[in-house]
Amino acid sequence: MDYQKVASEILKEVGGEKNIVSVVHCMTRLRFVLKDESIVNDAKVERIKGVLGIMKKGGQYQIIIGNEVGAVYKEIVKLGNFKTDSNDDAPKPENDEGIFSKILDVISGCMAPVIPALIGAAMIKVLLTVLPMLGWLNEGSQTYQLLSVIGDGAFFFMPILIGISAASKFKTNPYYAATLAAIMLHPNFITLMNTAKDAGETVKFFNIIPVTYANYAYSVIPIILSVWILSYIEPFVDKITPAITKNFLKPMLVLLITAPLALVIVGPIGAIIGNVLSDVIYFIHDKLGFIAIGLVAGVYPFIVMVGMHHVFMPIKLSMIATTGYEAFMCIAELCSNLAQGGASLAVAIKSKNKDLKQVAGSSAFSALLAGITEPALYGVTIRLKRPMLGACIGAATGGIIGGLFQLKAYGIATPAIITFPQYIEKGNSSSILYALITMGVTIAVSFIATYLLGFEDIKDDSYEEEVEEATIEPLNQIKDVFSPLKGEAIELAKVNDKTFADNLLGQGIAIIPEKGEVVAPCDGTIDVFFETGHAIGIKSITGLDILIHVGLETVNLNGKHFSPQVHVGDKVKTGDVLLTFDLEKIKEKGYDTTTPVVITNSNDFKEVNVDKTGSVNESDKILTII
Repeated sequence: MDYQKVASEILKEVGGEKNIVSVVHCMTRLRFVLKDESIVNDAKVERIKGVLGIMKKGGQYQIIIGNEVGAVYKEIVKLGNFKTDSNDDAPKPENDEGIFSKILDVISGCMAPVIPALIGAAMIKVLLTVLPMLGWLNEGSQTYQLLSVIGDGAFFFMPILIGISAASKFKTNPYYAATLAAIMLHPNFITLMNTAKDAGETVKFFNIIPVTYANYAYSVIPIILSVWILSYIEPFVDKITPAITKNFLKPMLVLLITAPLALVIVGPIGAIIGNVLSDVIYFIHDKLGFIAIGLVAGVYPFIVMVGMHHVFMPIKLSMIATTGYEAFMCIAELCSNLAQGGASLAVAIKSKNKDLKQVAGSSAFSALLAGITEPALYGVTIRLKRPMLGACIGAATGGIIGGLFQLKAYGIATPAIITFPQYIEKGNSSSILYALITMGVTIAVSFIATYLLGFEDIKDDSYEEEVEEATIEPLNQIKDVFSPLKGEAIELAKVNDKTFADNLLGQGIAIIPEKGEVVAPCDGTIDVFFETGHAIGIKSITGLDILIHVGLETVNLNGKHFSPQVHVGDKVKTGDVLLTFDLEKIKEKGYDTTTPVVITNSNDFKEVNVDKTGSVNESDKILTII
């Protein structure tokens, strides 16, 4: 398939770039949100070579491509400046996450875009530690002072950066948000509040409403709450202001309502919440001491996996702004990062598989030197399982050692070998030794633990060679497919989805599940596992390409209620558990749980015969391919 040509023709037939609001893709389909679907000629779209069919559902214009949808999607993105997220106005499934999860998601979502700027500023602070130590910079020089301003600017004015990020999260005007943050950080406001505090007085708005003292520099939660309030006030003001006065009256009212609320109520509440969070974290530290650092370091990879690590950023920043250093979370994070590197290094040395050695080696390098642990975490330690245990043991040990030495972080640059200077206390040469010992012990223990625990190595006689041999077998060789689910098997033609019912993706069968578990229908390898967890592609050792698509339109759940048990590249045996899912909750959301099991390369074979319909158990034979 000529992906570029297919993409170009699709773009033309859907009305061009100007008619596209957003485009994403799932396992088999391009999902467009169009400004005007009526201008699209469906017949012409379906005649494009490479297009298997179209569907219109949930506010989306869906073009069915099949297994090669990812490559076509990349070419479409190259051709235009498209949003790659869902249309805000399109129908969305309800989200039943708990309030705590939602709060964490908001804080993490607001912090994540700002982190690159904070890391850049933090690295300047690292230079300000290293250069004077080397005698290359005088701390009393103007250059030092200027670099200090450069390094501190992003932190002091961080509420402005987070305000802009929060505006994107809450879908409100970023310039109003930035203005609110600027008001909180205005020198006159800071002077007014500090003067009143020193005098034991209270600042009052209109001489009636008290303004609670709070320091908003380096803060996070106050501005997030303020922008959240703004997201409600702005549309309200827009609704009540006459059109003729909107250009001047609306901005004035938005600020006149939101700013006092931010200064009098929301900001102080946010400051209190931030202080409470910090107090809770450090209460644990105070009670458990160095043990707490070891415990957090040991479980930190799992905190990263659920995306909660950004939530600790405000706490770390608040502590550094208050005391000048942070001696808990930063140390745990350092040990966790280095442990991932140490474990990956052990895999790189011990593995006999050339590809794995290369992946593990590069992952170790990025984790140890730069503190980038995702390649090690997802590509090595989690994938091989026992190296994750080795990393946790090394991280916990290093955390305990760092806690015993009372190691401190004086910056928040990504914890790694290259940012070692941020753990050095000025005037305390012992801190250099303590930091080196902590880092060395962490790497050594994680390396040794991983090496001794071992792991199931990936053999050099790769699976691809097995598949290549299998695909040249005579077409009349019988190939069996067993049921991946317990439930009721029905003909594919009865599925309430044109893509599957019309065999556009291939022939097969469908199962209405009674149990939220998917097992391997054959011996093979996981060829595709879509990130939302709802669809799995398996390449059998006999050359079958099998797609298991759990439910219809379940891609819209964005992974909610799905728990993958294997990863792309894993070899599986018939009956191995591939995926678990919450069947009842998916039904409660209104989704059809009918699960097609399709041979996507059906055309390579003479016949695809259905062996059994009605009640089936896991591993009952359901298809015979000749």
